[in-house]
Amino acid sequence: MIKKKPEASPRRRRPYRQLPHTADLAWRLWGASLPELFENAGCALSATLTDRRYLRRRATREVSLEAFDREALLVDWLNHLLYLFDVDGFVGRDFQVVSLTDEHLEARVTGESFDPARHPSLTGVKAATFHQLSIVPAGDGWQATVVLDL
Repeated sequence: MIKKKPEASPRRRRPYRQLPHTADLAWRLWGASLPELFENAGCALSATLTDRRYLRRRATREVSLEAFDREALLVDWLNHLLYLFDVDGFVGRDFQVVSLTDEHLEARVTGESFDPARHPSLTGVKAATFHQLSIVPAGDGWQATVVLDL
């Protein structure tokens, strides 16, 4: 009897990757859908702030944002997550976009309070910027480039 080789599963690409940048931090983000792209942007930001492996799911924050277009909404999303971190000491681990249009986002962010004793501080981020910002269709999904001001 000849055994058939199992079909190879499609290789899953990392949802974000750091890009070279002279003074700030740039990320290339991917998602099969726009909501997934925004969720992956949240993951990239939390990975910039601390090691996500040490974050627990202790609290959930509801987020509702409006902006004049999709790109501005991505910047507002990241800056709102930075606001939660800077003002409330809350760092997200899991991100669920519940509703998304070009001008409106509803999401749930699950994470916990930042604890310097348990969470290594990796990089201080001031803000997400519009510099080199793009969101474009790519293959079977979406791709974005975003630069964070350090």
